[in-house]
Amino acid sequence: MKTIFLNLHFSSITGPIDYLRKYLLRQGCSVLYLAHPLDDYKNNYTYFYKNQFQVKKIKRLNLGLINLIFDVILSSKYIFFNKFDIYIGANNFDVFPAIFLRIFFKKRIKKIIYFATDFSEDRFKSPILNKIYYLTEKIVIKYADLVISNTKRSETKRVEYGLNLSKSLIIPNGLYLNKPSFKNKSIDKSSFIYIGSVTKEHGLYELLEKLKPIIKKFILIGDGNDWKRIIMYLKNNKINSEIYHKKNHEFVINYLQKFNGFGLAPYNIKSKWTYYCSPLKINEYIGCGCPVILSSVPEISQYIEKKKLGIVYKKLDLDDIKKKINLFNAKNYCQRSETFYQNHNYNFLYSKIDL
Repeated sequence: MKTIFLNLHFSSITGPIDYLRKYLLRQGCSVLYLAHPLDDYKNNYTYFYKNQFQVKKIKRLNLGLINLIFDVILSSKYIFFNKFDIYIGANNFDVFPAIFLRIFFKKRIKKIIYFATDFSEDRFKSPILNKIYYLTEKIVIKYADLVISNTKRSETKRVEYGLNLSKSLIIPNGLYLNKPSFKNKSIDKSSFIYIGSVTKEHGLYELLEKLKPIIKKFILIGDGNDWKRIIMYLKNNKINSEIYHKKNHEFVINYLQKFNGFGLAPYNIKSKWTYYCSPLKINEYIGCGCPVILSSVPEISQYIEKKKLGIVYKKLDLDDIKKKINLFNAKNYCQRSETFYQNHNYNFLYSKIDL
């Protein structure tokens, strides 16, 4: 039985690394799991698990950028004093400690995998920190045994940074449904839902402004720094809404499987990371039988358009979007949804990783 060390930074939203952990446990691997807070350290903890059992819970303080240094030190400690075969880090800062310990302290690690959930340009506001981020990326790309990117665009950027294609693998973010269900729905073309992070980069506010004349019902599930502005907009414009704050993954999937409208994914180009992203919400919409309305920014938009899984717009034009909604053929959408699920569920995708 292989022992695998997973090192990551977590948020309140379930993501690809969580599904990878589920996959590894289902494959019979022993999993060491070290999870640091992502950005928000106030009243938060670093957790260390062995398989399903919590071993350590470390109180964190809001120390700003010093936390990144502390994360590296803390990760190094747990990596050094635990035995395992394979190491997987979810971003370059998570992978760096393993590479450092293998090179300079001769730590025995058979394989180091950089499981890169996204590529981020201008990750930090500080130019100095961004230079450190890019330098770390180059080091990790050079010394990791396998680099997994979730889009072709991310892989291409990493090749520019020195990635050898012989150790590169593209795996889009995997979809997890506890109880897959593919039933025919009569799609309501005036009902819309948005799940996940509510930030300015996701562009929900601007899309709602455009769609307001055709919205008869709107569902919002999530959290984020643009949450209050969205709520205020919905109230001021008397949009018929249901609002659910910080719901778990099970609630979200159950709701989507019953919902019969369109899922919104309005990524804009203001933040460069959206160009490289592999949005999990898009997978969840489609896998739950909800056609998606998305901008042409994410790479997956081309696939969505080709497979008739939703509507893609290049600019926020109500007449254009309204026309596409009215022309959208929802017949047999459940069959297209099931095919998408078969090709994008996390068990199928992660089976491609050579462990």
